[in-house]
Amino acid sequence: MRRVADICGDEADILALSVARFVAAGYMTSDVACWNAAFDGAEQLLGPTEGCRFVACVVAIIRALRAERDGDWSFMPASCCRVTGHECALVTLINRGRQRLWTDLEAAAAEITGREAAPRLVAAVRAAVGPLDAAAQRLAPASCPAGAVLH
Repeated sequence: MRRVADICGDEADILALSVARFVAAGYMTSDVACWNAAFDGAEQLLGPTEGCRFVACVVAIIRALRAERDGDWSFMPASCCRVTGHECALVTLINRGRQRLWTDLEAAAAEITGREAAPRLVAAVRAAVGPLDAAAQRLAPASCPAGAVLH
């Protein structure tokens, strides 16, 4: 199995995968504590407003996936460093949106759901692009000031 670090391009991808895992666990167990953990983690990293917005966008993606996909979906626990093939496909889907590759996003959404088209999933990913990009910017390691010399 591949690792989270192998498929996630930045901290926003890692956070989105973690939130998706908590949300999926909440659906599987019917335990609201899983969703609270998703909100707590995102709020801790992004602040209460942006954290809530981020989680809401990932929840919308998972809800759309559940609505448009007929088959099972496998997720690892939130703290696991390994990823399933389904999680790889989800991160790829999200990145198609973040790269504004709209035709590729539509094709990836159709493939993930096993349908000819998955308009709800495409719409959810498109709506998440702004909050995902804002999270990436906020979570990016501080860059060196212009002209700085590293020794």
